[in-house]
Amino acid sequence: MPAVDNSQHISFYQRGFTLVELVIGIVVFGVALVLISTTLFPMFAKSANPHYEARAAALGQAVMNQILARPFDINSDTDGSRWRCGEDAEAVQKLGILSPSPIPACSYPLVADAKSFNAVEDYMGCWGEESACNGDYRGSLANLAGSESHDYPNFSVDIHVTYDKATFPDTTDNDRLYKRIDVTVDTGKFGRYDFTAYRSNF
Repeated sequence: MPAVDNSQHISFYQRGFTLVELVIGIVVFGVALVLISTTLFPMFAKSANPHYEARAAALGQAVMNQILARPFDINSDTDGSRWRCGEDAEAVQKLGILSPSPIPACSYPLVADAKSFNAVEDYMGCWGEESACNGDYRGSLANLAGSESHDYPNFSVDIHVTYDKATFPDTTDNDRLYKRIDVTVDTGKFGRYDFTAYRSNF
């Protein structure tokens, strides 16, 4: 009785991949990796944005409230009259406003702890990491935000205070009635967030 030849049956099930199949598999795998790296991975980074937005909002609001709680100016009348530091005493008195003569000039302190600040413009400058401040570095965030500054690593806060006479109409011709306070919280690669408020003294 002749033996059965199973050589063709065995080779059919034991044959390997061809070179063409390997190349096609590598190409498909490469395309899949490119799609994942260009669509899915960037979404992981963006998922942190809401977290940093909330932290920046909390820090910006806390700093702004701290600034607004201070007097209008260290050399201004805290009783609410209309003379301001650096104004011309004679011009103010012609308007029927009692004021010292001469009126004290505006002054700004050097780097100091925020606990000793007693006027709005005392906060002007950049606080946080010195490398993140392009200019006018004032000190660490701990000097501004206190003990809570460790919750904001790599954050910086830039504060500008300017007199603003254009936003609110006024008939007294006094350009020192309102100050615009701009607070910018820089979170690094997660963006910059701006906060603006007005401080007035009537």
